[in-house]
Amino acid sequence: MLKIMPLLFFKVKVVVYLCSLVILVMTTNAKSDQYLQKRAEILKEEEKEFSGGQENLTENEEKVNRYLLQLKQLELWQFYNNSSEFLPARNFLEAREEIDKSEVFKFIRKLPKGASLHTHMLAAVNVDYIIKNFTYMDHVYGCRNEMGVFKLRVMESPKEDANCSWKSLKTYRKEYEERGRDFDLFLRNQMALNHTAVNQSKNEVWTKFKNTFSCIYDLVSYRPFFQRYIYRLLEELYEDNVFYTELRGTFMPLYDLSTTYDTKVFFDTFIETVEDFKSTHPNFMGVKYIHCIYRGVDPTTVRANLSQLRNFFEAYPDFVAGLDFVGQEEEGHNIIDFYAELLEFSKDLKFFFHAGETNQFGHVDLNLVDAMLLNCSRIGHGFALAKHPKLIAMGMAQGVAVELSPISNQVLKLNEDPRNHPASVLLSQDYPVVISNDDPAAWDATGLSYDWYVTFMSMTWKNQGLRVLKKWAKDSIEFSAMTDKSLARGKWHMQWDDFVDRMAETVNVSFRE
Repeated sequence: MLKIMPLLFFKVKVVVYLCSLVILVMTTNAKSDQYLQKRAEILKEEEKEFSGGQENLTENEEKVNRYLLQLKQLELWQFYNNSSEFLPARNFLEAREEIDKSEVFKFIRKLPKGASLHTHMLAAVNVDYIIKNFTYMDHVYGCRNEMGVFKLRVMESPKEDANCSWKSLKTYRKEYEERGRDFDLFLRNQMALNHTAVNQSKNEVWTKFKNTFSCIYDLVSYRPFFQRYIYRLLEELYEDNVFYTELRGTFMPLYDLSTTYDTKVFFDTFIETVEDFKSTHPNFMGVKYIHCIYRGVDPTTVRANLSQLRNFFEAYPDFVAGLDFVGQEEEGHNIIDFYAELLEFSKDLKFFFHAGETNQFGHVDLNLVDAMLLNCSRIGHGFALAKHPKLIAMGMAQGVAVELSPISNQVLKLNEDPRNHPASVLLSQDYPVVISNDDPAAWDATGLSYDWYVTFMSMTWKNQGLRVLKKWAKDSIEFSAMTDKSLARGKWHMQWDDFVDRMAETVNVSFRE
């Protein structure tokens, strides 16, 4: 009996140990399950709060969504071990041709995108079109002025100009050909940025960028060219499945070989061209104009512009949307410098201010405060908003959408890797964002799809697909200055459903979550 006792005691210890081990494992498993459950809940909540997280998908939309995620994740995996080659992270001036080959980009190109709400009129038509269709015409002259800017203009014969020696483009072409050089390539480099901008400083790029506007301003102001230019601008958007746009510009003094016209002719010609386009493109919803004032002017000039704009708003209420300030935000005046004038006109005019297009904090970005206080309808770029929680709350309450243009921010050296773009913070909170193209011709883009692609691939989760894109398209209508949003919603939904149904019939989904 005494010999048996140690053995029994040993067995009891083993049983107790095993029971304790089972309890420990069960407790650990329970804690592990709780941990994983809590983790899943956090991720689920974050996904719901992200832009598009509340969108419901139909059966066909779910099928198309699975296909889109298959494309997206394959492309993300392709660059997983070589992130420096990730297309949105490469400078667009170098990556565009590769982006054209992306299956995700091709998908987005087909998508009904609704509206383009932040496009500068003078940088919105592909420069090759301008060179081919305008610069080979008679009476087109060019010269390099005292500032080193090459300017183009239509005239009966070279005019006397102390700052510029005008010469016909036919002569320029002949001289370049004799030297074995390509004059069209020279023109292209005056009208748009090229690969050299990739390695230039921010100020150098901005200087070159501003010169592209000066190069074509007089050329496009020639009334017959202006009409063709606007028509082609709308074609490029329409071909990218955009059915409405709001264009930023100035009162251009249109002219022909014998006459310079007043601003009324500018508006009448603009509107007539839009109506001509609508007559041959019945799904196109229209255009509105946002007048721009350069930041470098004085308050007296601002007041005069505001007064003039108010008169034109009363004369063309269905065409004139409102006012913006343009120019590099870190140069010239801030909104606070004109707040008294702007307050005076705020009851009559809507504001669409460039604000927060800066990496500065607590300085130039404070334009965002004034934009909110002046009840701005939308904010151009606005990525500095991510640093201002109070302003985010104000913007959400007031319904002030941000016009996001990631390619512009990258090329102009404000945020060179869109994976680190501050707008991701806004998208994560479902802050209203409309994807915009800013100045597409300046970096050899057309339409909206490139900016949609860059935002989609670099600023959304790898498992976020059609819901996000659907939300962006719907918001482009909701936050527009469109006169009849109800009609636009209906037209877009028809286009969207047709797109989804066609895609659902053709896609082959092998993706598994």
